[in-house]
Amino acid sequence: MRLRTAQAWPDPASGFAFRILTKAGYPKPEFMDARPAKQDANHFRRSPNLAAYGYVIDKCDDETRAAWLEGIEHLRGREIYPADRQSFIFNPVEILGVTAGLMALPEANAEGDWLSDTIIRGFKAGYFRTPLTTAAAQAALLALASSKSGQIQHQPLNLESLSGTDLLLTSGIELAFGGVVAEPLKLEERLIKAVISHPIAINDAAEAAAIAVIGQRVVDRLTFGSSETSPVERVIGLWRRFPLFVERLQSRQRSRAAFVVSDEYDVQDLLHAILRLHFDDVRPEEHTPSYAGNSSRVDFFLPPERIVVEAKMTRKNLGQKEVADELIIDAARYAQMDGVDTLICLVFDPERRCANPKTLENDVERSGARLKVRAVVCPHGL
Repeated sequence: MRLRTAQAWPDPASGFAFRILTKAGYPKPEFMDARPAKQDANHFRRSPNLAAYGYVIDKCDDETRAAWLEGIEHLRGREIYPADRQSFIFNPVEILGVTAGLMALPEANAEGDWLSDTIIRGFKAGYFRTPLTTAAAQAALLALASSKSGQIQHQPLNLESLSGTDLLLTSGIELAFGGVVAEPLKLEERLIKAVISHPIAINDAAEAAAIAVIGQRVVDRLTFGSSETSPVERVIGLWRRFPLFVERLQSRQRSRAAFVVSDEYDVQDLLHAILRLHFDDVRPEEHTPSYAGNSSRVDFFLPPERIVVEAKMTRKNLGQKEVADELIIDAARYAQMDGVDTLICLVFDPERRCANPKTLENDVERSGARLKVRAVVCPHGL
């Protein structure tokens, strides 16, 4: 209910919820489709507003992004570690919101270095005194990809000592940023045990998003017998087994003719049938908005999951470089579509034309800006 009812959009909690759901590949409530209201630099003189917009800065217009960076400059001029501890640096949701914004803006390298140095200074001076402020600061430092993060010794969380509410926030940080715990499944198990033993009040959208994702993962594991539980991971898991499916179609009973998979259209037909077994709403050949003067169609659109699936098959004159180039263009085009958060690029390479599948996957995944992009080549070479 907390995710479906009216929310201030964005505030720190709903922004954090947006990132949790995006990173986990889960559907979002309708209010998160709205573009954040345009704001000027005065709005970003308060750190809660900086954090809220940091989580969704990719959805903002250029003027708001510029105003947000002005707010960061103002923040740099303040005392970050005041005696009363009333600072964004001690608020897990706020420090991570600021971090998310700096990660999303390529022009914010200097500000990212400043925040990394500030966090390291706090660790060396012993300013982070609670498990949650420590975990959030460590997650922020790792997310900023600071080469200086080795200057601090990361402190493992004692999950048994955390309250149910703290476990919920820790789960949200792990889902949104990662790197908080060495074994995320143990964190999930500890949270579920806490919920069963002593019901936890859900106070905001972020807590609702975290428990919704964790709960669904538990249900999916019970249903599918696998830890690959999000819709994104489910599609990827199915695709990794696709060569086995095709191989089985080549050998039929009673000398019947084999199902031949000779081109991309055959691949798409088979993939369509597989997706229909696992998802209720699968829409083939949805039109995309115009990009660079041309419009196109996506292979498959899963509206409830906000996922676009693009399938390719290598062939003569369509090897690793050509496929990567096409998918990078597709990623830019699909970023213009409403209601889409994730693009999954599936490449069937039966003749092993991709000399380095992992490089192709990495290149395509790095091309995502607004979209989260996943790429999988199968079979994955020798």
